[in-house]
Amino acid sequence: MCRPSCCDNSGGQGAGIAAVALIAIGTLIVAKIGPIVAQIVHIALEVIRITALTAGAVLAVAVAAWLAVMTMRWWLRHRGAQRQATPQPVNATIWQNVPAGDQPECLACGGSKKVLQLIDGSRYQPGACPMCEPAQWAR
Repeated sequence: MCRPSCCDNSGGQGAGIAAVALIAIGTLIVAKIGPIVAQIVHIALEVIRITALTAGAVLAVAVAAWLAVMTMRWWLRHRGAQRQATPQPVNATIWQNVPAGDQPECLACGGSKKVLQLIDGSRYQPGACPMCEPAQWAR
């Protein structure tokens, strides 16, 4: 078959061959670089996985520490409430320590130099008499 002169496209074959050559070169490049890119992607995913596991472990330790602190605070408050609820007996045998005769009697302690002092608004503890100390310093 003969072609008419208006349909003569001699440059069409060269463009097709160039396109096939470009596809072949691209395929070779992808075949050589593909495993390298796959290894890079694999390493990047491993780094992300290790980072996520480390962050999760740190978060778990922080939550466990926070829970331990909250539990200890609650326990100390609860224990403190129990201590305040139970009255503490005080040994009030101060009159046995009163010396006889020659010292002037203090109105606060009766000469024993010991008084019951109020602690925490509900408990009493024996202590030194604050009224007798100035009298001792004056001697």
